[in-house]
Order: sequence, then structure tokens, then C-alpha cells
Amino acid sequence: MSLDGRRSIPNLMKLSQVPGTGSSRDASGRWQELRDLKAAEDEAMNRMLRKLILGADLLWIVISFGLVHFLRSNPASSTAGLPPSIPISTVLVAVSIWTALYFSKDLEGFCRGWYLPTVVAQVIVGVVYLLGSVLAFGVLAQHYYSLSAVLYLGCMWPIGFVAIRCLACWLVKSAAHMRTKRRVVIIGSGRIVRELMIKIARHPELSMDIVGVLFPYDAEPSTEEFDLGPDTVSIRTLNVLDLMQEKNVQEIILAEPVPPGREIEQLVSSCRKAGLSVKVVPQHYELYLSKARLTEIEDVPLLSLEEQTLPVTGLQLKRTMDFLGAACLLILGAPLLMASAVVVRQHRGRVFKKELRCGSNEVSFWMYRLNIDRDEQGLEGYERFLVQFSLTELPQLLNVLKGDMSLVGPRPEAPERVKHYSMWQRQRLTVKPGLTGLAQVHGLREQHSSEEKVHFDLQYIFHWSLFLDLCLVLQTAWTLFLRVVQENGLASTPLLKPSPSAALDIGRMLNADSTQSGTD
Repeated sequence: MSLDGRRSIPNLMKLSQVPGTGSSRDASGRWQELRDLKAAEDEAMNRMLRKLILGADLLWIVISFGLVHFLRSNPASSTAGLPPSIPISTVLVAVSIWTALYFSKDLEGFCRGWYLPTVVAQVIVGVVYLLGSVLAFGVLAQHYYSLSAVLYLGCMWPIGFVAIRCLACWLVKSAAHMRTKRRVVIIGSGRIVRELMIKIARHPELSMDIVGVLFPYDAEPSTEEFDLGPDTVSIRTLNVLDLMQEKNVQEIILAEPVPPGREIEQLVSSCRKAGLSVKVVPQHYELYLSKARLTEIEDVPLLSLEEQTLPVTGLQLKRTMDFLGAACLLILGAPLLMASAVVVRQHRGRVFKKELRCGSNEVSFWMYRLNIDRDEQGLEGYERFLVQFSLTELPQLLNVLKGDMSLVGPRPEAPERVKHYSMWQRQRLTVKPGLTGLAQVHGLREQHSSEEKVHFDLQYIFHWSLFLDLCLVLQTAWTLFLRVVQENGLASTPLLKPSPSAALDIGRMLNADSTQSGTD
């Protein structure tokens, strides 16, 4: 018997002895009971975490109103002459609005993985919604607030909300080190396995510890994702269950596609009998743009895929915001654009260039840019500056005004790339392309493959809202700020790339009837 194992970081692979690793029915029952108890405990803790964050938010709202009341009633305050009392109705409205936003926009900070820029952007946009609702209620109820009170609330709320979430994340990670995690093995190969590993790592509240990855012998892992070392060996399918029990594995995730055959079926059946939880990642990529709903007909599972499109009213609102936003940005950025155009004119002659791109419904249009090639070797200082801060893309505000593009959406690509799209990749062409998008704020740029970016683009289409657009605009500003503080602003590392510290044991499974010999 042989075991596939490569360990880049030794402390990630924690081997533990499993008491009673026999295959008796009693041992299997105890194993399943412990597994179910652990899953129920994790689910209860996650529900409690969400309620605690909301409770802390509401408490902070009440405290902030109290602080504003104190500052306004302080004789030394410049607003001491205004009525110091804050109506209880205003506090109740603020608490109700934030509760509705919290659940409808998933503002706890862990919904799509812990990422501080996303958390900050969501909180700021949520506070804008909250403050606007409170002011609107004040106008209707004839409650008047001083400008200083509004500014106090506008500063205290986001600072407090972000601090609450950072504290919650710290507590979750601290508790994860102190309590036993669910030990998970992923079976499969390809990009979906890599994405699943990194997404699990971004969710500390799940309390999952990836023990390793096993891939069928016939399925070769991507060299970009997995670098098999010289100590990589193999294990036959019949020995996999022993390996699971040796490493105290409680759950396996079957990432499709895997080669069909009796061996995989036997493995899944054996794991279930041994009390291990078995989960399956569907193979079909249309799930990225469809809302999956699982139903059952006499124990036959049916996965309902509901197509997602942007509502007509949403499209009209998005177009209005695009036009107003592009007009404002063009006015504010006109001096910078004119200065850049003068410099480019002096050094390169032609100021602008246009490139053919595919827009919504595969309709081609000319996209404008400053006449600088970001991939060109030996860019001068001013050219590197313009590329680093994406100032070369400012002329695309004209595309937004014309209606060819949107402020936020999938980045447009050339027809040469589009003609190689698969069917599920073409779904990103159902909306207008944008100046920035979900893929860009996660570090993906033009040099990255369409396949990498399309996951984020389809996720954006499915979850689109004005709230999400505003969050992405703020995250884009954060991304540009990072380029200021980083030494090499032209280099960008995608968020969903394996970090240098991420390492896994990688196993290769041989079929049970394979004639290839293993290493003892």
C-alpha cells in the first residue's frame, strides 16, 4: 500500500489517532453521532455569531445616539442652542432599517469570505443607506437634526460597525484554534478543487480543516495548482478508507468531475457506512448564473436551475446611475485627463486609441483609451504612473455616457477572446461591460484568463444590486490606494490564488483492480 502525500507546511497536516478504527457497526455509529454533533454545534455557533454581530450593531446605534445627545447638550458644544433630545422614534427607525439591511445584504462580514476591504465597503454603503433613511424620516416627522449631529453619526457608525466585525473575526479565529475542527478531504481534480480549498480557507466560521486532496489516478492535476514532489506516492481505492480513519477525517467532498466507475461508488458507499459525511460539488457550471433549488421525488434528488436576469427597473436605475456617475467623474477628472492627454501628445503624437470590444449581447463597440500599451516593455515614468492608477482608462467614461459600457460590470474583451468562450462563459455577455468589476477588485486584470474572471463576473450578475455596485466602486478606490503603497503597483495578486503558506497533502488514488504496483 502507498499513500499520496506532499507536505509543504508541516503544521497544516495534523495526524491524529482515531480510537476504535475498526469497521464494526458500533464504531461507525459512534463516529456518525460525533460527526452530526459537531456539525450541529458549528451551525448553532454560526447562527449565534450572526445574532451577536447584529446585537452589537444595534447596541452601537443606541450608544451613538446617546453620544450625539451628550455632545449636543454639552454647554461647550456649538450646537448647545438646538433641542438636545433625540426622539425615541428616530432610534427605533434606525434600528429597524439596519436590521433589514443586515439580513437583506448579508452585512455580518462572513457571507462571501472574510475580506476586510469588502467588509469596509459594505459597512460604508450600509451606513449611507441608514443615514439617508433616518434623514428622510426626520423630514417626514418634522424632526430636525444639526449638521454636526449627522456628521457625528456618519463617522461613528462605520467605525463602530467595522470594529465589531474585526473583533468577531478575531474571536472566530481564536476559537477555531482552541476547538476541534471538522477534518475534510476533497476528492477530485482541476480548478474547482483549488477554488474550493481557498474559499474554505476564507471562511473561518465554518470550522473546517482541509486534511488533503485525493485525485483519481486517471485525472492529472494542473501543474499550476499542484506541484507534485518526489515523495508523491499512490494509494489503491480499497485502502482510502483506512487512510481516512488514520487521519481522523470526518467529511469528504466529491468535486466533480471524477472518472465514472465502480471504485468511486464503492468509496462513497464505504465512507457513508463508516459514518463519514459525504458532500458533492455539482459539475455543471450554469450553477454560477442560476439559483439552485433542491427538491425530491421519492428519494430522487432534482436540482432546479432558475435563470437569473437583471430586472427592467434595475437596468433603468443602473443606466441612470451610470450616466450621472460618469458625467460627474468626467467633470472632476477633466483637468487630470487633459494634463495626461497633453503629455501623451508630446511623447507619442496620437492621444487616444480605440480597441474593438464585445459588449452586451455580443454587440461590438469601440472602446477608448489613452495611447499607452500597459504591456509594453520599458515604459517611462509618466507612462507607468498613468498605467499604475488606471488613468489610461479614463476615456472609457465616454463609452459609459454613450451607453456602450457601465461603471460596474464585467470588463469587455476582444472578439478574438470571445469566439473561444464556452457556453457558460458567454453568459457574462448578458450585461453591459464595465469600467471595473468584481474580478478587478479581487486582483484579476487583462493578463489573466477569461476563465478565471468569468467566475466573478457571473457571481456579480447573479447578485447584482445598486448596493453591490456602490460597494465595488469603493473597493476599486481601495485597490487604487493599495497601488500607491505597494512598491510594484503594476503587479497584482488575485485574491483567489493559493497563498505561499497554503499547502496540502495530495493523494493519488489507484483503481482497486489496477495492475500498477504501489510503494509499500
